Amino acid sequence: MRSQFIISLLLLLSVAATACGQSKKERQIDEILKEVSIIDAADYLTEVTLDAEAFLENQPDGGGELKGLYEGGSIRKISLWVGLSNGFETKDYYFQDDRLIFVHEQFNNFVYDTEKGSFNLDKTEKTFDGRYYFVNGKLLHYETTGHNRFEDDSIDPENVLPTEAREYSRLLSGKL
Repeated sequence: MRSQFIISLLLLLSVAATACGQSKKERQIDEILKEVSIIDAADYLTEVTLDAEAFLENQPDGGGELKGLYEGGSIRKISLWVGLSNGFETKDYYFQDDRLIFVHEQFNNFVYDTEKGSFNLDKTEKTFDGRYYFVNGKLLHYETTGHNRFEDDSIDPENVLPTEAREYSRLLSGKL
C-alpha cells in the first residue's frame, strides 16, 4: 500500500514538474528515476545471489555479494556489495527492457579512531556518491561527490559501467 502511494506521488510530481517547463534532459532523468522507484518497490522479482568467490578475482577482506533481480527472464536490477579493509562499496545497476538506465555507486569509509589507532568498524562516513543516467546506451548525465576511479580521464563511465553491468548480468544469468 505504501509503495503504491509513493509511486503515485512520484508520478504526480513528475507530471507537475513537466508542466513547469522542464528540459528534455530533465524529463528523461525524471522518467529514469520513476522507473528506479518502481523497481525498488517491486516485491515480486526473482532474486539470484552470488558470493564473492563467484564474481571477484581477488577476495576482499570483508567479503562480497552480487545480487540480481529478475522479472520473467529479464534483469531489472543488479546490486553489488564489497567489504574492504577500509570500508565498503555498493553499486546498483538498474535496467529497463534489458538496457542499463541508471547506476548508483557509493563508498563508505570506516571512521579512523585516533585514540585506538585503528578503524572503527561500527561507524562509516560516505566518501563517494555517484549517480549515472543512461538513455539508449549513452550516458545522459552524471552527478558525483567525493573521489573515485572516473577522475582519471582514461576511465570513461559511459564505457566502464555498461561493461561491468553486462559482465555481472552474464554471471548472474548462469544461476537463474
